[in-house]
Amino acid sequence: MSERILITGATGCIGSATVAWLKSNGFDNIVAFTRTGKSDTTDAIAGDISDRSTVEKAVWKVNPTRIIHLAAFQTPDCQSQPFRGMEINVHGTNYLFQAAAALSEGHLQRFVFASSAAVYGPRSLYPAETVTEDSGLQPPNLYGHWKVSGEGTAQAFHMETDVPSISLRLATTFGPGRDAGLTSAPTTALKTAASGGEFAMPYIGREHYHFVEDVGAGFAMSAMADFSDGYDEFNLRGITMETTGFLAEINTAAAELELPVCEITTAEDAFKAPFVCDLDDAKILAAFPDMPRTTIPDGIRESLKYFADEQS
Repeated sequence: MSERILITGATGCIGSATVAWLKSNGFDNIVAFTRTGKSDTTDAIAGDISDRSTVEKAVWKVNPTRIIHLAAFQTPDCQSQPFRGMEINVHGTNYLFQAAAALSEGHLQRFVFASSAAVYGPRSLYPAETVTEDSGLQPPNLYGHWKVSGEGTAQAFHMETDVPSISLRLATTFGPGRDAGLTSAPTTALKTAASGGEFAMPYIGREHYHFVEDVGAGFAMSAMADFSDGYDEFNLRGITMETTGFLAEINTAAAELELPVCEITTAEDAFKAPFVCDLDDAKILAAFPDMPRTTIPDGIRESLKYFADEQS
């Protein structure tokens, strides 16, 4: 069967990285579902994820064999515009699953849903060394609650259609293109370091980091690699460290790359990071042994080089 991949949110940070991985691995028949119907990297079709009619038309027209659902309102937007956030993150997700369920039996081979580590609660709720996928869900905000809803919908979709489905939980993505949401702060620090400016991190504490290229690979591999377990949730591979350590790595790498002098610090009124960390990756490695994980220093260096070249 010739693969045809539909990606919502394909022009965002994670979507762009996912498309890049797919193309570099020989999957060229990709369609982005975007508000504008435009994409710089692949074919695109216009539509609003919160509008049932356009979602149904897009799925019918593309007739995908794989769907990767990345489109979502981020945490700050969900808190400031809760009903709009619900339209996008809950209703839009349901519309896409329902439209996918109407495809011809046996045609759709995989549905991958972008969940989040926000389905978990603060790290203090989990006494074990790592946070596994079967740890209790205690979402701290609307965004997290709506990701729990999406995971339930993904499971119901599999039960209804028998199409293998995956919910991928991730925490803080950093690197080129990451410019929205509370956890975009580490990338803002990288951009600032590349230009020689000043930046104060708004929060402190332990954070679980994923380099953007690994996130793109994670979603693409979850959609395309062998998987026959029906429905499941996975923590995306990443690395936990203190925010102060991450900033120190930025300063070190900036000096080694001889970038303009910068000042990357922590804000005097920085609040305690509420995010879960230490996400266990044993389960996803068992299912997808080739899933990559870039080290923090390497991810920071690659990001600084990108941002410096972009500004030159």
